[in-house]
Amino acid sequence: MAPTIDAPEQTALLTEITDTALLDQSVDEVFATMLGSAVTVSESAVAPTNIPITLTAVVGLAGALSGGYSIVVNEATAKQIAAAMLGIEIAELNGDVYDALGEIANILAGAWKSKIPALHAACLLSVPTVVTGTHYDIHRKTTAFRMARSYWFHDSPLTINIYGECP
Repeated sequence: MAPTIDAPEQTALLTEITDTALLDQSVDEVFATMLGSAVTVSESAVAPTNIPITLTAVVGLAGALSGGYSIVVNEATAKQIAAAMLGIEIAELNGDVYDALGEIANILAGAWKSKIPALHAACLLSVPTVVTGTHYDIHRKTTAFRMARSYWFHDSPLTINIYGECP
């Protein structure tokens, strides 16, 4: 069981968790290292087009933070990420694409939480789950915070969502 965090510590932790600069830094580092390419922060939220499909990779967070970290992409972005990770041409959605998207979500979540000392060793990550479809929503209970940040990977959009609460 995670230790209880008092109100001032929780406020400081929530401020750090929702710091977009930490998220941007972790996303930049992971994409540069794992995919050999930079991302650009989108000044406005970018929703996937749902054409022909949307993919969401979710990694659960447990311990000092209870919630989730997700990356939402369209089919083109998912294929570009998989192609860059695997170093091969990707023509269609398949297990390699789902695995690559889940793995990049896991790496992104780990890189982000490692930048926050209170979470580094006290927050565990679940195995990633990838959801695919057209026109679906991810529903979650009301949480203490929710942060969404959109990026461009080449000409393809992606959005990262982090949500949760401190137990």
